[in-house]
Amino acid sequence: MKGLFPLNIKIGQIQGIISILKEYDGQISLQELSDEALQRADDLVNVLEACKLLGFVKIDKGEIKLNKNLENKNSHEINAEMKKKLLKIEPFTQITKEIRRTGKMTTTELFHSLINKGVIPYRDNMSGIAAFKKDLLIIGLRLGILAYDHENDVWKIAGKKKLLGKD
Repeated sequence: MKGLFPLNIKIGQIQGIISILKEYDGQISLQELSDEALQRADDLVNVLEACKLLGFVKIDKGEIKLNKNLENKNSHEINAEMKKKLLKIEPFTQITKEIRRTGKMTTTELFHSLINKGVIPYRDNMSGIAAFKKDLLIIGLRLGILAYDHENDVWKIAGKKKLLGKD
């Protein structure tokens, strides 16, 4: 496994890092990034790791460098690139595999399947499932990876058809 994408990272956080890097000609120190993002360096570590896992940045000796391929891309193009890369990274590879295998899955079924396969760590059931669902809604729906039927709590792979239920 190349790495496990942290589901609690928001797309806007990644877009924000990329935006700041673009303003600094593709390279910035961790301290400067911390100042620009108005966040402590420790609070940026998970977002930077997610960016690194996606291949969007390289980190070397406290310097963050933007992948040259992203320099001239707008936010929609970056989101498309993010979707493409996430489909090759856990837990999204397993999520899409499980849903394709069954056609659809409830949040609880998907959550327990990923725990049983060791893809995500065990979390307290109710709060874990709620956090998992929220994270999938934020990332999976926004990037068009997944479709969700709120009334029936059912996940499907997003297609070109309109998403299920209310978003």
